Amino acid sequence: MSVERSRSSVIAMTGLVAAALGVAMGAVWWWVAPTEQWVVVEGGLAPADPGYTGWFSADGWFLVLGAVAGVLLTAITWQRGRGRPVTLVAGVVVGAGLVSLVAWAVGGFLGAPDPQTAAETAEAGTTVAGSLGIRATAVLLAPALTALTVLALMLASARIDDEGAESRHDAGVGVPQQTW
Repeated sequence: MSVERSRSSVIAMTGLVAAALGVAMGAVWWWVAPTEQWVVVEGGLAPADPGYTGWFSADGWFLVLGAVAGVLLTAITWQRGRGRPVTLVAGVVVGAGLVSLVAWAVGGFLGAPDPQTAAETAEAGTTVAGSLGIRATAVLLAPALTALTVLALMLASARIDDEGAESRHDAGVGVPQQTW
């Protein structure tokens, strides 16, 4: 297999794994994260429970699920790309970004519609569910940071000298002879 074909297969496989993980993560996020509740008032919407600690639960769940997705992305793509560390790192970075964006989109799509739209037809005093979203956009980095941390540990423990070559030390090639 040519070097270019091998690189493109690593990137393609990483993209497919990332898209699948993003869909799965988005569905699980939608399932486990509580949604905000709003009460329809004369001027629009008001929080149903202003002291509700679940306001940031969606962010916390996204962070936890993103970390798990980052570990899974690295573990799955490692087998195909470990002989191409530079390609693997680039693929994991882009793939982790894809995981975040796909999960965010899927979770938002599966969640309730925009509460403002529901409030337009509802009577005052009616409680409407909020849409699933992220308030702290930094949690979008969770898959990437976790994936890169795990990948750095895996690459550090693997014996890979350069792009496309397992360690020559294993085969005894290029090992300097000791002279005393």
